[in-house]
Amino acid sequence: MKTEEIKNLFAYVLAEKEVAFQYLGYSGVIIRTIDGAVIIDPADKIGSGDLKFLSPGTVNLILYTHDHYDHFHQATAFALFKATDAPILAEATVINRLRRDIPADKLFVASPDNPFHQGNITVRAIRGSHVGPIMLYHLAFGNLKIFHGADSDYIPLSGFSADVAFLPTGDPSPTASPRAAFQMANDLKPKIIVAIHGSSSQHKELGKLVQEKMPGVKIIFPAPYSLNREKID
Repeated sequence: MKTEEIKNLFAYVLAEKEVAFQYLGYSGVIIRTIDGAVIIDPADKIGSGDLKFLSPGTVNLILYTHDHYDHFHQATAFALFKATDAPILAEATVINRLRRDIPADKLFVASPDNPFHQGNITVRAIRGSHVGPIMLYHLAFGNLKIFHGADSDYIPLSGFSADVAFLPTGDPSPTASPRAAFQMANDLKPKIIVAIHGSSSQHKELGKLVQEKMPGVKIIFPAPYSLNREKID
């Protein structure tokens, strides 16, 4: 069950250049490296039974790309904060919705102009293309680079690189698509692609594009709540 898998995710002893993650559904993911752990866009996919494994110190940072239902759920965000005491970095609309319940010194508006530092993790926000404002995230866990594309349409990313790229392929997004995800991958040149926020057929379409045009790049189609552990060569 998902609670047992979250427990296992935080029990892993990780090596240098190794990443472990649990896909939650939509674009939600928990990511761990030896340099720390973050939760991105959990929506309502983390329940009360999971929170006992998310105590203070387990999670360095919680990120939200925007306030749509499949990315942000207010009660879950508050419960996660209470359990972890982790700062929240998010698009401005999300932060404004949380100000009543969470201390101001724990809330940070994501801005492309201001990289955010939390321990050994550095986050750079990137404006995406969606219905309403959205922030995408480029994270550096020490020397390990990870990109999260929320459910954005293509935006130019040639100034960035990533070892692992979480890329959206579509449903229920009105903007994400397999081709947009492939274009982002082509800019980022990742070693591993994780297909998120899309249907099985949309994931397969991205997989076909990657196989044909980016040979040697590994692509993962994670099931909800599944654990993955990858060594970056």
